[in-house]
Amino acid sequence: MSRKNIFELLQEKYDIDEEMGKIATLFFQPLFLYTDTLTLKQGEFNIEAIVDKFLFAFWKQRHSCLSCSEMREKLIPNKNITTLTEKIKMLEYFLNIIRLMQKKIGFGTEFRYDDKYIMLLQNITLLLDHLHYEEHYFEDEEKVILIPKNPAATAVAELSSEDTAFAILMYHHGSLKGNLTEKRKLLSQIALEYEPLLRKGVDCFSDYFDKARALLNNLDIRHNNRSGKNKNPLIETLSAEELEKWYDELYQLLLFCILIKDNTTRKNNMAEFLKGLKKG
Repeated sequence: MSRKNIFELLQEKYDIDEEMGKIATLFFQPLFLYTDTLTLKQGEFNIEAIVDKFLFAFWKQRHSCLSCSEMREKLIPNKNITTLTEKIKMLEYFLNIIRLMQKKIGFGTEFRYDDKYIMLLQNITLLLDHLHYEEHYFEDEEKVILIPKNPAATAVAELSSEDTAFAILMYHHGSLKGNLTEKRKLLSQIALEYEPLLRKGVDCFSDYFDKARALLNNLDIRHNNRSGKNKNPLIETLSAEELEKWYDELYQLLLFCILIKDNTTRKNNMAEFLKGLKKG
């Protein structure tokens, strides 16, 4: 057996709890030097202090919070971050504040940063990779969400409008587990953009498209399937957990249908190109 080099040993000794602590320490350190261009007075700031002083009042995602610390304490009241859900929530908060600062503050004459700021960003990226999560930023909403890595969801989001892309990616968000109302809205948003595709389908795969439409019409998503003319007795017998399972199955089916259409178009384009090559 070959001896492991020092870099392989470092990789093996990666401790997620320890890394969370290092990231939090860096986040709250004063890593920025601010120079007032009028008075030339200087002051050291951490990321929250910069956002509080210059940006927080105008941030679309602040809701009713008056400061970063108030938001942080409401989101993560537990000081001991032990579960994966708590870790992701904390990282998501850190990244929202960091990206807000990066988008709105220009670094240069007024703001200069310590090299540890670069280390903070690198360490967050590394930790997300170990947790198998990825970051998505939505410009219009000034919002970062973290979701489990899902190549299919990412691929479909890249094919979609921004609103639908947000719905596709948000469906995976940990906070939505058990939230049938929100999942219902997201599925409706995805289906709305891809309704023409679901109606037309793709040769040899039409059964998948038919089943996706049937689920949308009978799972209390597009219609009220609990009462009235669209009432479905089976829906009344399903527990919340069972209904959520079928919502999740429908979500995966929608992704499959959209990717099938995209790859069919790609295959047809390749066939045309190959015809041209043969003629040449």
